[in-house]
Amino acid sequence: MVNLTELLSIALKIEAEGYVFYSNMAEKQIDKNTKQLFLNLAQQERVHQEIFKGLINNVSHRESSIDSWVSEEVAGYLKSYASMSVFPTMERMKQVSFKEALNLAVEVEKDSIIFYSELLPYVGNEKETVKKIISEEKRHLMDLLALQSQ
Repeated sequence: MVNLTELLSIALKIEAEGYVFYSNMAEKQIDKNTKQLFLNLAQQERVHQEIFKGLINNVSHRESSIDSWVSEEVAGYLKSYASMSVFPTMERMKQVSFKEALNLAVEVEKDSIIFYSELLPYVGNEKETVKKIISEEKRHLMDLLALQSQ
């Protein structure tokens, strides 16, 4: 069995990488609306980081609870998903044009939604918190898709 804290730490890393990416994108923008969009996305990622830190803290306090453990199969799937889908895409975003970065950001938001949705059965009393983050990630995706279509 794998500790849920490990998986929440992956989510924390996803949000930290998202914050850095959106902050960097904001710095590069000339158009003030686009700049503000990326600043807002970065700020929301920072808020998500704090939420995941709190979840990690809560889970570590109730570590003996069955809810805080995840089967090796599920944990392996989630870890693989993050390491093969989310993080390589984020790494590629650092070295591409604006349009390519935007396309990759859309992919990362989709992957984050999937990752967080897969975490839901294991977060116990924190389901509503994670659902709220999923909802916000969906809004990020919609904002990025709108920017992509301009």
